[in-house]
Amino acid sequence: MEQEVDFIVYHEKASEFFWKNNYHPTNKVFRIGFSDALRIQRVFPSAEILRDPLKIYNPALFRDHKMFGLIGDADTESGFGNCTVNLVKYSTEEGYDVRWVGRSLAQGVPSLSHAGSKEIPEGLGMIWHEQPKHTWLQSPFKKNICILPFETTRIPPSWVEKINSFDAVFTLSKQNIQMMKDSGVTVPVELIYWGTNTQKFRPIERVDDGIFTFGTLGALSIRKGTDLLVRAFELAFSPRVTDVRLLCKTSYNHYNFASKDQRIKVELTPWDHDELMKKFFGEVDCFVLPTRGEGWGLPLTEAMATGLPVITTGWSGPMEFVTPDVGWLLDYKLVPAKEFSETVYKEPCGDWAEPSLDDLVVKMRYAYEHQDEVKQKGQAATKHIQENFTWEETQPRFYELLDKYL
Repeated sequence: MEQEVDFIVYHEKASEFFWKNNYHPTNKVFRIGFSDALRIQRVFPSAEILRDPLKIYNPALFRDHKMFGLIGDADTESGFGNCTVNLVKYSTEEGYDVRWVGRSLAQGVPSLSHAGSKEIPEGLGMIWHEQPKHTWLQSPFKKNICILPFETTRIPPSWVEKINSFDAVFTLSKQNIQMMKDSGVTVPVELIYWGTNTQKFRPIERVDDGIFTFGTLGALSIRKGTDLLVRAFELAFSPRVTDVRLLCKTSYNHYNFASKDQRIKVELTPWDHDELMKKFFGEVDCFVLPTRGEGWGLPLTEAMATGLPVITTGWSGPMEFVTPDVGWLLDYKLVPAKEFSETVYKEPCGDWAEPSLDDLVVKMRYAYEHQDEVKQKGQAATKHIQENFTWEETQPRFYELLDKYL
C-alpha cells in the first residue's frame, strides 16, 4: 500500500477543499497518500508536506523498470507545456514507465492521462520540467534533475540555490550552458534538444494567391521582437506595394503592436491544429521571428517542418538548428534585458539580443524579391528538421543522460 504522509493546504478563506471525491480540511494536518500529496501541491502551491518523506533513491526503478518521474504542466500551446506532452508521449512509446505530476490543458493524450494516474514511489528519480520554484528546495526525492531553458545571459539570482540543490540541469543550447555557468550554477549542465512532432507539422501545399506573406506565431511580445517585426515591415514595403502582407497569430488575448497598415493582419484566436495548418502555415511563405532571446524556439522548428524558411536572430536557441541553407540570421547586439529584469522577474537577468532593424528590413526585402530562393530554403528546412530535430531523433540523447544520472 502506498505510504501516507502528513499534509496541509493553507487557505485563508476556505475551511476545506475537495479532492478525489473527498473533502479535506485546510490549515490542519491530515494524512493522504504520497502521490496525491504531490499532485495537490501542484494545484495548491501553498500546500506543504509537513513530515518530509525519507529521501531514499532506488536506482533499480530505472535500471530494471525504466521508471522515472516528470513534474511539469502540460498544454499544446506553450513551449514548456508542449514539450511536457511530448516527453511523456515519446518516452512512453519507447518503453519508459513515466510517472507524471502536473496540471494539464492538453486533451486527448492517452499517454499523459495514464502517466498522470500512476503511483509515485518515494525512491523515484524525478525530472522537473519547469522554472525553479521554492518546492525544489523541499523536494522529497533524493535524485532530482531539471530541464531548464532561459532567454537571457543570466538566470534570476534566486534560482541559483534551487538549481544547485539538484543533481544536474539539462538545457537546450550552448549559449544556455554558458549562461548557467556564468550565473553561478555549479552542478553538471548537459545539452539536450527538444524535438518537433512531424506527424502534426508536416510539409503542406501553400496557397498561391499572388500575395507574398510573412508570418509570425506564438506568445507575441517584446521578447519575441514583434515590435521590431511590425516596424520593419512598414519600412521595407511602402503602401504602394500591395502584393505583400504580414500575418501575426497568437493565442494571447492581448496584442500591443497595433499598426494602421491594412496589410498587417492579426489573429487572436486559440489554436485549432487543422485550422492552424490551413489558415496560417498554408498561407505563409516566410516565417519571421526577430526574437530577443529563445531557450529553444519551437515555433521556428514547427514552421520549418511545414516547409517554411525562417528569418530569425543569430543568437541563443535558434543557433542550434538555423543554418544559411534554411533561412537568414539577423545581426544583433547584446543589451540589458530590462523587461525581464524590471517587469517580469524583478531580478537582474543580464542581457539579451537587440536584433538590427536595418538588417531585418534588408532580409525581408530580399526574401520578397527572391521568392524562388525562399521556396528552395523552405524545402531544405523541412528536410533539416525531418533528419535532425524530430522527437525520435532528439530523444536518444535525453535517454543517454537519464542512464548517466539515474
